[in-house]
Amino acid sequence: MMNIVACASDNYTMQCGVLFYSICKNNEDEVISFFVITDNGFSEFHKDQIRQTIEQFQHKTVSFIEVTDEQVDQFLQYENLYYTRHVFYRLLMPELLPQNVEKALYLDCDIIVRHSLKELWNIDISNYAIGCVRDALEAEIEKFNRLHYSYDKGYFNSGVLLANLSYWRKTNAVKRFGDFINNSGMIIEHPDQDVLNCVFLNEKLFLPFTYNMQSALLYKKQYLQIDYTKYKNDIKSSLNNPVILHLSGIRPWVKGCENIHPFASEFFKYKEQTLWKDTPLVSRRDIFSTKEYLKIMFNIYLRKFASRFGLASNYPDKYDRTIKLKS
Repeated sequence: MMNIVACASDNYTMQCGVLFYSICKNNEDEVISFFVITDNGFSEFHKDQIRQTIEQFQHKTVSFIEVTDEQVDQFLQYENLYYTRHVFYRLLMPELLPQNVEKALYLDCDIIVRHSLKELWNIDISNYAIGCVRDALEAEIEKFNRLHYSYDKGYFNSGVLLANLSYWRKTNAVKRFGDFINNSGMIIEHPDQDVLNCVFLNEKLFLPFTYNMQSALLYKKQYLQIDYTKYKNDIKSSLNNPVILHLSGIRPWVKGCENIHPFASEFFKYKEQTLWKDTPLVSRRDIFSTKEYLKIMFNIYLRKFASRFGLASNYPDKYDRTIKLKS
């Protein structure tokens, strides 16, 4: 049995549902227990939508785990516009999930699963806290200087985590997370990801890029922020047929972004097969506060206007659009 975990809210029901549908569609013969970690505002209507999505398929179940504010209070000092309380839920997995769940695959909701997860699930991580994939922006040396450890230790993306929860419980990982935040809070910029990287610095197993093909790995070579020479073979073999496509940074369901990501059509392909096929795109105004929305719009349109007069350059298209997904 696979245990798959996602964190969702009322605003992210559609994304969670599309993710789960893509998993079920490409893993029809697998026995899967889904766990949705959410807040106390997650409505029964949205829970039913997720249930209906899962119940179309055999051997699939879903459970909802509600987190209280008190359970994440120790982390909330880092909650902001971009990192709300939901990003911290993954840090609590060993306490939130049933004790008999010894291993779990955590997935962010901005993900599409394109193939079987069986090989990933069967990777032996018995001697590690997690199996993970290097972050697409790993080559930013600033982060290693900020976090006070060497580049050769690597830096992973927290959107896909094959978690050995038995190990987490045995090593008291949740307390270690809290201790690190309390002692090193000033150096944290990416709350859950920085914490996981530092606490599990010597307790991780790096996995192939096919299991977390992030948006920034699709950049043209001159824009890549990862050591391409070092990882070239792995990246090239994963680019056009990843098992897990992570739509990080660019959200196809947001108006104005639907045609930016080279593989946005993959998201809409699965969305069209779900209860959310007629759900309209989300406005940026629904995501950001009024102040942030106006700032974003001002920067976009001011730059476009100024570029007409040679006063500012247009944003370059960083993506390598010659890369095509295999079906």
